Amino acid sequence: MKWAYFMQAMEFMVASFGPSDYSLQGCTAMGFSPSRTTTHETVVAKNFDYPNELASYHLTCETKPDKRHKTLGCTMVPLPGMLDGMNEHGLTVTYNLAFTTDTPENHAPLSMALQEMLETCKTTEEAVKFITEAKRGGHDALLLIADSEGTMKTVEISSNHAKTREPINGQIINTNHYQTAEMQKHEIPHNAMVVVRGERFRLHESSEHRLARAQELLQDTTEVNEDRMVRILRDHGKENKPSELTICRHHQVSSTLRSVLFYPSRRTIKVLYGNPCQNEYTEFRFA
Repeated sequence: MKWAYFMQAMEFMVASFGPSDYSLQGCTAMGFSPSRTTTHETVVAKNFDYPNELASYHLTCETKPDKRHKTLGCTMVPLPGMLDGMNEHGLTVTYNLAFTTDTPENHAPLSMALQEMLETCKTTEEAVKFITEAKRGGHDALLLIADSEGTMKTVEISSNHAKTREPINGQIINTNHYQTAEMQKHEIPHNAMVVVRGERFRLHESSEHRLARAQELLQDTTEVNEDRMVRILRDHGKENKPSELTICRHHQVSSTLRSVLFYPSRRTIKVLYGNPCQNEYTEFRFA
């Protein structure tokens, strides 16, 4: 029993890192509504960035709970819930870390709440209501939630606060800092400086760079296909120099460890492990 409690505590252990460790964690997520894609379906794309030492703990899994919805997605051993996943009805969520000064009143890992959300909800509206009312702790986050009917939203969330953000021009882009004024009030200041293994930079520097670059690459209003999404996930910036600041992140401490594409209407995901610039996606469907 003590070992089981320790396993569930991993999310809180990572959440308790000091400010200098926050910059090790990232993620870039993009959501596209049917009006924005060439196939006229919702597509969600995500790079998961994390400390390199934890690369071997990632997995893709399917769950089949009794009297609840099946789920398919990606998590880390030994986290108790889903990080980026979909259920059998096409409801999809991605989970990007954010950083606030909130103190949790409850101590249930957010990944557990996301797993229950996928097992019990069918639509984006149901999921937004569930997660904003759920008791939660662990990490703060930007959650991109989409369903098979084309409804898509971001929930910017902390332990005690939440604000929903709508798509702009049929798309959503999330990195690791809040974009709503309401949630920015609770965020660690953007001018906070950190030092990681001798490198000095602003806490939100990578997040801001990745958001600006994704916005630049998606600034036109033409329809987006899978090839273009993958090129963005593999992007190394204007100068094509991979670094801590690029969407496809490369660093001695933390890098992109996984990349995933979700197709809610097809109930299909495509996953690769490692940097997307060096690997190919494998397709998974519900058994």
